[in-house]
Amino acid sequence: MLIKSANIVLKDSVFQGDLRVEEDVIKKIDVDIKPFKDEKIVNANSKYLLPKLVDTNVRLLDDTLNEKNLNDLLQIAKIAGVGRFVLIDDFTPRIENSTQLELLNGTINSKKDDVKVTISVNSVGKEKRLNNLATFLNRGAEVIYSRSDIDGNLLVRVMQYADMKKVPIFCFCEDSSIKNRGVVNEGELSFQLGLPGISKIAEISEVSKIVELATFFDVEVLFQGISTSKSIQILRAVKKTNKKVYTEVPIHNLLLNETACDDFNTKAKLISPLREESERLKMIERLKKGDIDVITSSHSPKSYIYKDVAFEEARDGVESLEMTLKLGYSYLIKEDIVSFCDFVNMTCITPAKILGFDNEIKEGNMADLILFDPAYKTIVKDESSLYFNKEIYGKIYDIKGE
Repeated sequence: MLIKSANIVLKDSVFQGDLRVEEDVIKKIDVDIKPFKDEKIVNANSKYLLPKLVDTNVRLLDDTLNEKNLNDLLQIAKIAGVGRFVLIDDFTPRIENSTQLELLNGTINSKKDDVKVTISVNSVGKEKRLNNLATFLNRGAEVIYSRSDIDGNLLVRVMQYADMKKVPIFCFCEDSSIKNRGVVNEGELSFQLGLPGISKIAEISEVSKIVELATFFDVEVLFQGISTSKSIQILRAVKKTNKKVYTEVPIHNLLLNETACDDFNTKAKLISPLREESERLKMIERLKKGDIDVITSSHSPKSYIYKDVAFEEARDGVESLEMTLKLGYSYLIKEDIVSFCDFVNMTCITPAKILGFDNEIKEGNMADLILFDPAYKTIVKDESSLYFNKEIYGKIYDIKGE
């Protein structure tokens, strides 16, 4: 297959030219490649050619594991141009033994879908006891998922397992005792709404702790769902000497602020709370400086029955996997906050590196590609969406290698 006249998004530049794929491998990238006899030709018409996205923070509908929810998630990922995602082990029924894990892995593999799933294993199981991590990692799990505020001794053992098995830890940093009953960012809005607030220190203090543990044990850690510029500052300082720590930020925390929660809007009640506008702007400055490694959709959809309740009772989460690329283009790339290359690095290349594979567009790599048309414009009409009535750009086309 020969893809002609594309804007090919490479790691550090956008190359205008052609790309040939043979047996699902990128064979040649050049300005004007002559087609072989009977070769399939795809005319990109100057659309952007980029690797499929890799999302490091994806959950099932209502945090419930069943075949329908899994099928729906795979379909959404395919439409969204996502080639791989990490399924966060924060669902029920919990994976409690290797047989259940093998069954889940077998179910995923049986789909023969273009979307690949990386299964994480929760660091703790029932009664907050350490899971059998070695067995789970031997039977198909590839990532350890952990909250930062589990028992300290368990946390040390998790670090030791990660070091022994050479797998990354995906860590959500939050001190639940500081968060207490908090449901929205602690600040003026929480006061006006009369809602208990979530202090930034609940995140920042845990980031500082996990950074020290990660450095001591020399393990790879992705800090998930970071919502404060101070946390990013801490991680960036450590990264000067420790290249194994990575900062992940939900795209919502870059585009929206806490006012989205006004009028008790439960759609904006997220796992990583939206902060005040001044904090969002600081995050944008960190983004411009290259201090953010990974951007995630933080996809965690909740049914209407869990959102159409009092704000304090509503469950955290939003459906957003399908919109990551379109939102990124509309409000980050198009607004000249980041380049297309930078965005691809944060959503395609770096997350793939953390998971142990090369997702760059270059000769010899697998051709897991999509075309993106930025000229396509639409208004979000889904009233359940956090971005209802927002104008977004972009249409995604899957490219099949041959």
